[in-house]
Amino acid sequence: MPNIFGLNEWRNYDNPDPQAPLVLLFGDSWFWYPIPGVGSLADKFNDFGRAQAIPLVSIGDVGMEIGNPGKHLLYELSTFLQWESGTVDLIAVSGGGNDFAGPDDLDPLLRPGNKTDPLSWFKKEELTALFQRVQAGYERVIHLRDTFCPGITILTHAYDFAHASGKGVLFLSPWLKPSFDKFNVPDALRPALIKVIIDRLARVQNGLAKKNKNYKFVNTPGTLTAAEWSNEIHPTREGFQKLAGKFFPQFRSRFPDWVVKPKWLK
Repeated sequence: MPNIFGLNEWRNYDNPDPQAPLVLLFGDSWFWYPIPGVGSLADKFNDFGRAQAIPLVSIGDVGMEIGNPGKHLLYELSTFLQWESGTVDLIAVSGGGNDFAGPDDLDPLLRPGNKTDPLSWFKKEELTALFQRVQAGYERVIHLRDTFCPGITILTHAYDFAHASGKGVLFLSPWLKPSFDKFNVPDALRPALIKVIIDRLARVQNGLAKKNKNYKFVNTPGTLTAAEWSNEIHPTREGFQKLAGKFFPQFRSRFPDWVVKPKWLK
């Protein structure tokens, strides 16, 4: 599968096999992660393709927030779905992580709490509002799918239980530890706070899957070990492989003539 990043690149791409399935990826750095040797879910999906013949078109950005992706990305998404309304075969969405990761988004959610109750460290109203925005962002994608290509399956996920290790990447600072430090969250309780957020995101995804046809939630939380995170919010190469393996049955069942099991998938 060739990885095609952005609407302009797709516009200029000469597809050598128009019969091949077309997959749209809309989302954040889990589709766009730029670190050589690590890759992303998009790179691992690429390994599913027989002779890499399925085009993967990625629309989004490393810092995209699903609740407010920006007009330019919504334009690209709606334009692509309108252009390819009769040819797109699958849509995968990765969104929600940037909506809470980073001090600008995480600090407003937090308050001083007690040492035994992870929920006590969150402002209830702000946490509710966050996931209302996240849900609305996914519902926007569903609406565009229903408008231009009804019946096409949307695949989503809920990341995994990230580790507030304090490790960033390149010029980017950590996304979790600075906020936990600022509010003096006990070290032993930090994994439980992350679990609250990821569990809420999974709850949103499960709810959307129940209410919307052809909306599939790939249950990724609990997949990775601590060693399979390369920094606070991005897996290692092996971690992305394990996560992509959760998606493999969805690809294989839809495109049996085009998808093969990669060597790294156990």
